[in-house]
Amino acid sequence: QLPSEDAVKLNRQTAQQHFLADEEYPAIINDSTVLFVKSSYDQVPVFTIRRGLSEKKLRTMDVSIDHYFSYKNGRIVYASYRPDIRWGWKNYSDVKILDAVTGRQRSVTSHSKYFSPDISDNGSTIVAVWVGPTGGSVLHFLDAGNGSVVAAIPNPDHLFYTYPKFYNAKEIISPVRNRYGQMALAHIDGAKGTTDYLTPFSYNVIGRPFIEGDTIYFTASHQGNDRLFACAISDGKLLELKSPKLEGITGNYQPVASLNKLLWSRFTAYGYQLQELDKKEVSFENISAATFAAPLSDFSITALRNRVAPGSSSPIQTVVTNYSKFHRLVNFHSLRPLIDEPVYSLSVIGENVLNTLQSELFVSYNRNEQYKRLGFNSTYGAWFPFVSGGATYTLDRRSLYRNQRIYWNEWEVRAGANLPLNFSKGRIFTRLNTGADFIYNQPNFKGIFKDSLGNRSFGYVNTYLNFTNQVRQARKNIYPRLAQSLLLSYKRAIYNYNANQFLLAGSLYLPGLWTNHSLVLNGAFQRRDTLNQRSFSNSFPFSRGYSFENFYMMKKWGVNYHFPLGYPDAGFGNIVYLLRLRSNVFYDHTWVTNSKMRTSNFRSAGTEVFFDTKWWNQLPLSFGFRYSYLLDRDIYGGSGSNRFELVLPVNLLQQ
Repeated sequence: QLPSEDAVKLNRQTAQQHFLADEEYPAIINDSTVLFVKSSYDQVPVFTIRRGLSEKKLRTMDVSIDHYFSYKNGRIVYASYRPDIRWGWKNYSDVKILDAVTGRQRSVTSHSKYFSPDISDNGSTIVAVWVGPTGGSVLHFLDAGNGSVVAAIPNPDHLFYTYPKFYNAKEIISPVRNRYGQMALAHIDGAKGTTDYLTPFSYNVIGRPFIEGDTIYFTASHQGNDRLFACAISDGKLLELKSPKLEGITGNYQPVASLNKLLWSRFTAYGYQLQELDKKEVSFENISAATFAAPLSDFSITALRNRVAPGSSSPIQTVVTNYSKFHRLVNFHSLRPLIDEPVYSLSVIGENVLNTLQSELFVSYNRNEQYKRLGFNSTYGAWFPFVSGGATYTLDRRSLYRNQRIYWNEWEVRAGANLPLNFSKGRIFTRLNTGADFIYNQPNFKGIFKDSLGNRSFGYVNTYLNFTNQVRQARKNIYPRLAQSLLLSYKRAIYNYNANQFLLAGSLYLPGLWTNHSLVLNGAFQRRDTLNQRSFSNSFPFSRGYSFENFYMMKKWGVNYHFPLGYPDAGFGNIVYLLRLRSNVFYDHTWVTNSKMRTSNFRSAGTEVFFDTKWWNQLPLSFGFRYSYLLDRDIYGGSGSNRFELVLPVNLLQQ
């Protein structure tokens, strides 16, 4: 038996006070077993089998647009989201079949556009909604073995299909939407290509249907709430399901039924929760088509009362023309403060109408090197590689030259190309970005080195590769439970000077001892030339707490353990909302070798405390403080072993 309502309530109360988990799209395997998708703040969506009070995880669901799936005779079918490898505006929805006994999954289609699939009783055929680039939809019958299209049902009325279900091998039941936005429940004969409507068209939204024998169960909005209905295919009678346990101010969704049971998902303060009733406790009351299609409430909004009835107005004749590729090419629209320690910046962000050119004007300050920078950047993304360019002017750069501090200003003009690739699919997000920039640099040295070093310009090439790979992440996970990141960067002067710099840095993310804990291991290696003719910007992740320079060679490893301290779930004055308080305990060890081949150690240990907040219910912001205990002497900084820092690691304003 499924758990009783009292038992479920008791489990909820002992678990936590607020949200528990979403339990969606139930499917009855037998009288004592139900299959559904379960997700929570601690857990990504998982196919779950519940027998009595025990639950078993079958398999983590692939990344999908929604959590919908269909189940028949031990087979689960659903649509998995997959982005295009190169183009961000293009994506796919592929059909997957999962064996509910073994947990093995296979792909039926690849690089397709299918949604809301259903599988036949014998598992040989799949019906799915194909959605084209223009938004139109067609029902396709697919071979479940190889994904080939067996048949396509004509759609002369330009309906949009949702949640199609097999009534028999050739007949389909599906909610449909017409061109006026009205919905009805349709009976579609795939062999004849005909469509009959079991309910009248109305603005009441119809949800996923379930077929038991000759009866169709479904959800529809009615009289200000989402209620459960049934329809008999043989006589066309429309019925509303009534029971005291079905009443309430929240909606009832995704009904399924067996010979004796009715199961559905209800929206509650604990999330979408499965509910169960014996059919003997449910009455099926006739409801007229006119009552079912009664207009929705206008919530006393006068403008809604004056809307034009469908089909009563003449269509507007419009002329379609192409946008000019130079239409509002530089279109500044947002102000973006950014704090990405140690760089503080303020940018004006622009993007043209066609979303092909991004532009940025910015001013920034580097707290480590204490230089100021003004600049302009732009990226054109309509070609296969991104093409980018920009110019910056930097004031008060500094470095060590022959053990003496030197200062200079510099102009830099940059042009380059990069190729962002997205290999994400299934449950894994994988991204690779590689590219190269040519930078022209014109320095202007100050002080006593102005004449000896000279202000000769030079050019250098910056090549780089960024790689990230991670599993899907739940909301309360501080970091993914498994992930890898890698950065490669090589800079080399190509005329006037001989200078180069190589950087390799990476991180490995692992699960911690408990849910939402995260163990992060990182390492880095950087080496530059010993001639010291020119200095490149330094991105090496040095041991925390130290002041440092750009040494000849640096090696570093570190370990971090992140864990939550609490979830205050509290706000102040409708201004700031505190979601989580978390901490990180860390150890860093860096070895450096200077140009005279002398080696030094820089070790530190400490803790960080972060506040994850949301401002004005819109803007996510994490900030905190860091305490570092220095285990070695800070050669280039102050005295003492105790260091306190304010940490502001994230964007203040999302683009």
